[in-house]
Amino acid sequence: MKKSCGNICSYKEKYLSAFLIGFFTLLVTTLPMMLTERGYFIYFGDFNAQQIPFYSLANDTVRSGSFGWNWFTDLGSDFMTSYSFYLFGSPFFWLSTLLPRGLVLYSLPFLLAIKHGMASLTAYVYIRRFVRGKNAALTGALLYAFSGFQVYNIFFNHFQDVTAFFPLMLIALEENINCRRMGVFALSVALMACINYYFFAGQAVFLVLYYLFRMRCADFRTSWKKFFLLILEAIIGTLMAAFIILPSAMALMGNYRISEHAYGADMVAYNDKTLIPRIIQSFFMPSDPPAYPNLLKSDFEKWASIGGYLPLFSMVGVLTFLRMHKKHWAARLLACCGIFAVIPVLNSLFQAANSYYYARWFYMPILIMAMMTAHTLDDENCDCKFGLRFCAVMLGALAVIGVFPAKPEDGKKARLFSMPDDPLYFWLTICVAVVFLICTFFVLRRKKKGTLSTRFMVFATAAASVICILTTSLYGANTIGDARKYISSAIEGGDGVCEQVTSDNFFRIDISEDCDNYPMIWGLPTMRAFQSVVCTSIMDFYSFIGIQRDVASRPELSNYPLRGLFSVKYYYKEKTEGCSYEELVSSSMDSSSASSASSKNSAKDDEDTSRVIIPDELPNFKYIGENEHFEIYENELFIPMGFGYDKYVKKSDAENKSKLQRQNVMLKALVLSDEQAEKYSDILTEYDMGNASTLSRNTYSVFCNEKRKCCSKSFTFDSHGFTSVIDLAKPQLVFFSVPYSEGWTATVNGAPADVERVDEGFMAVRADSGENIIVFSYETPYLRIGIIISLCAAAVLAVYVLLLGRNRKGDIIDIKHYYDYTSCEKIKAAQDYCDSLFKKERK
Repeated sequence: MKKSCGNICSYKEKYLSAFLIGFFTLLVTTLPMMLTERGYFIYFGDFNAQQIPFYSLANDTVRSGSFGWNWFTDLGSDFMTSYSFYLFGSPFFWLSTLLPRGLVLYSLPFLLAIKHGMASLTAYVYIRRFVRGKNAALTGALLYAFSGFQVYNIFFNHFQDVTAFFPLMLIALEENINCRRMGVFALSVALMACINYYFFAGQAVFLVLYYLFRMRCADFRTSWKKFFLLILEAIIGTLMAAFIILPSAMALMGNYRISEHAYGADMVAYNDKTLIPRIIQSFFMPSDPPAYPNLLKSDFEKWASIGGYLPLFSMVGVLTFLRMHKKHWAARLLACCGIFAVIPVLNSLFQAANSYYYARWFYMPILIMAMMTAHTLDDENCDCKFGLRFCAVMLGALAVIGVFPAKPEDGKKARLFSMPDDPLYFWLTICVAVVFLICTFFVLRRKKKGTLSTRFMVFATAAASVICILTTSLYGANTIGDARKYISSAIEGGDGVCEQVTSDNFFRIDISEDCDNYPMIWGLPTMRAFQSVVCTSIMDFYSFIGIQRDVASRPELSNYPLRGLFSVKYYYKEKTEGCSYEELVSSSMDSSSASSASSKNSAKDDEDTSRVIIPDELPNFKYIGENEHFEIYENELFIPMGFGYDKYVKKSDAENKSKLQRQNVMLKALVLSDEQAEKYSDILTEYDMGNASTLSRNTYSVFCNEKRKCCSKSFTFDSHGFTSVIDLAKPQLVFFSVPYSEGWTATVNGAPADVERVDEGFMAVRADSGENIIVFSYETPYLRIGIIISLCAAAVLAVYVLLLGRNRKGDIIDIKHYYDYTSCEKIKAAQDYCDSLFKKERK
């Protein structure tokens, strides 16, 4: 029977235990919320606002085969490139598509548990290479799977996809160098690149560092030949993922979030003075929930994924390892990562040199820290006193800081114990950390006496993981009432909409700000969205008219001309607590008329009372009804998608006007480049922007009514494009509020037409007088070439494995791993042992 690299016999290993313990540890922590939330797992923040709507929308998209243009993401975006950062490449997402549609959102906590089980399994396989005891390796695997980084990022559900499989890259690298397993590293690279391109960039940096610190070790049998073959596999693996990476990378070009870089002093020092102390704190205490830095309050880096606490053992094992093995490759690698973490320009390398601070690469050194802790637990000769004392001192220092008075508000006296934003939660986490440190002391004392059950150590770590998750998640989670309201209004709210969109009945809606992505679940196109990765034309448009578009599209109600431009038909206004439309109307009427149902109904129809809720912000929106959670208003000036223009303003002229003026003019005239203005001068006349300096509600109504007379009489759409039928009295440019993309092509009456980029982000085509049939077709840009590259790379990998596989004779070499690289005797013994194995193989 063949032996496996790393002295691991699969039938004796605890692979299944690693997965199941990780799975049930996470599932147990979600059960309290599931039991009180009708089977759902409702958390808070981005989990509710993005992860749940995205899973719902993406499942509907996949099940309908609509892989092209997605009409339900902001004003419209390519499906694959918009969701490749979130879930498109995730095996766990595709697993959810196999379930009945009604079970998808119920399955999210189970998928999350599977992710943690997989993280525990892969970490176990990696750590087992460097640790003799299976239970010690299993303990280290749980520390990785439930570290503070993992607990923090339950908030960002898709981050767990990455951490679940990352150890496979290090395993594959070790297998490639030590066991000559050709092609495995390329496959791991391809997998991680498909799962998430953003994290893949950071993984490439970490793998370079890992190789540099491992290359001189006795149990890492590398050579220049192996190095270049490893590079070749990395390239092949990356190219195999080109079908996702290439379209996604090209779609990101122009997204300002990836083009911001640090300069000058910002490259060497963080502006936020609390950042480095918060990083240090995160490794000695259970993590704060996202958005709520507690002890060291800050308005910055609130979603930066700063977390690193290892359940139960904290930094005891890591500090002990560092003290005893100063020259160990893992110690040097961890020291290098520490330097990268505190210097902005080095930290930014893990996110493609972007200036935004994120600690979203910490899971990689945390895996090394988990291995160090497992190594310490496995070493019967280690002395953990230094680690225990250091952690105790750090907790004491943090507790002292918690006693400090915060800066008093005007006119108030400073108070002790006011430093934490939430003192109760801070002292709870301090207590948890102290209790765990005491438990660690007794565990290590029993270990030293030889009376410690390693199985007990595993389950103690799992129990500590449960406590850490509950400490953070229950604090951050919505209240039961808020969770149930979310279920009723968002997940089940689609039953209360007044009209559904169909393939031949297109319109958009607007909704209250705190309900950004509800329409994704309801199946309604919307002008409001909380999605970071959308068509860059949307960002260009909003920038041009002076509306901030970073992670979300949230135009104010005062930007009412956009509702006409975007074909918004309904506005869903979240009800004020305890105050509905009818109550406001009735309160404004005298008691005699209020007692009459008929007079109440007539009041609803009256123009003045129909604007009781939003009198100025949304002109010509009329109250038409309500459901349990929303008041519904209909746009009386709704303009169907696709309408003609006979006037234009030059972009060069518009740039000399205020951004508000640019916005106001767009219902009257298209914003064109000088070249476009000249190209269409035969059918368009220039509009004087001075007339748009103050757009009144009456003027807005006139503009809308003009467009309603020259709009599409038919508009049908799907993920492959759309068809518009429009009658025009004269030749015009027909405008569609669909974001411009290179993937769009068009025909008018069967003849190819130029797709013009107008209004700094949307599309228009020329149409003649009379009836015009306008057909737009969409194909994801660079997808075809990406698929071709991926297939070619897969073929190259197959040839590569077949050719190099011929040179492998006999069994796979069984290379043992050694623990103390500072000992010359052990280095020599390792060298001699490996040499004897290679000589045996050559014979």
